[in-house]
Amino acid sequence: MSFVVKGLVMDQPQRNTSPKFYKNATIVFFVIGCILLWQAVAHHDWVYGAFAGITFLNAVMTTLKLISLRETKR
Repeated sequence: MSFVVKGLVMDQPQRNTSPKFYKNATIVFFVIGCILLWQAVAHHDWVYGAFAGITFLNAVMTTLKLISLRETKR
């Protein structure tokens, strides 16, 4: 099964995503994370806090991807 999935992924053409996409995605993740964190503090609810944490982790990973993309294009 893993060979079939690997073959399907390798057959797809490479997409060149621009750094602007990752910059905009990072901004969106940070804004959503801030809103969720604000709701977690306002409502004293751990669910909002958990989603805020996940969203901030997505923002950090997207930022790291943006940095690595900029370094490899040099």
